[in-house]
Amino acid sequence: MRVTLHFLPRFLALFCALTLLLAAAAEARPAGESWLDRPLTDWNRSRGGQLAPLPDPPDVPDVAAPDICNEQMRKPVQPFERTLVARGWKLFGPVQVFGPAQVVMATSGLDGMCRPLGFQAFVTWDGRYAGTLSPVAMQARTDGALTRVELISPSRLMAEFSRYAPGDPACCPSRTAVVNYVLQPGEAPTLRAEDVSHFQTCPERPAEPGASSAGASSGGTPIGGVSGTAGPDRLAGKRWTLVEVEGETVNVAEPFIEFDPASRRYTGSDGCNRFSGRYEIQGARLRFAPPTRTKRACLDEPVRRLESRFNRLLPQVNRFEMLGDRLVLYASKRRLMVLAARSSD
Repeated sequence: MRVTLHFLPRFLALFCALTLLLAAAAEARPAGESWLDRPLTDWNRSRGGQLAPLPDPPDVPDVAAPDICNEQMRKPVQPFERTLVARGWKLFGPVQVFGPAQVVMATSGLDGMCRPLGFQAFVTWDGRYAGTLSPVAMQARTDGALTRVELISPSRLMAEFSRYAPGDPACCPSRTAVVNYVLQPGEAPTLRAEDVSHFQTCPERPAEPGASSAGASSGGTPIGGVSGTAGPDRLAGKRWTLVEVEGETVNVAEPFIEFDPASRRYTGSDGCNRFSGRYEIQGARLRFAPPTRTKRACLDEPVRRLESRFNRLLPQVNRFEMLGDRLVLYASKRRLMVLAARSSD
């Protein structure tokens, strides 16, 4: 009898871990209406306009295997990280840095597979807290969970969030939400979400009836695949080279973009690095999902400045217009860039 009781705690821990694993492998349950489906609010500011206080970690079950999962946790290095740890947060993942801007990941607990439970992404400017990327703490493999962050510049960020529909397997949410943020520097820096757009991630999975993007004041991109209009075909088979940026004429061979409607991917060069990512197009609507890029340093200062402007404007695009052999990209009514068609052969 003593032997049975001795092994009971380990048995229960193993049973809980297996239960979580089987549940995660079956299907991820949407958590109801998400903040990503509602008009965006400035959650990093209080009603009086002051910076909202640093949130405490939520009370979540921490069922991680300590010997394995705790190896993935980081020790605090900077004062802000030490503040997080002192409040009960656990640091994980690398710190993203672009000049004085930083993104720090922290979690409240871990599940049996070492995935974060009750986690947040904290943004700082020169070590001073600016806000979080989500108004609520998130759970891995659930609707609205942060999956990717990219610092585009010291004052602009993009983040991807998983969007699960009923029946989606835990591995593969059928949609992704992309949120653009502006980081305002200063003695009291603040982070503000500008717009959110939704992209369907599974081409073979049809969009939900009546589904649409939400939340963006600039008008999000409708969910769905490449439409059957002539627009996508006219974009394909050409190398679109930048000839105008924010009203200024440029005469360069790069940056350029090429479109592949079959895979719904765009590729190209920003002048310093190659990039590739998904795009969504429907009618006159066009959105570029955050790309993956090479990381080659750019030593030519004029080329580097143009690269920076191009990468800053591309995620703001939400519609396009064809004028002869010109592709005009807009953020609502604001004309961002003009690209000229050249054969990609």
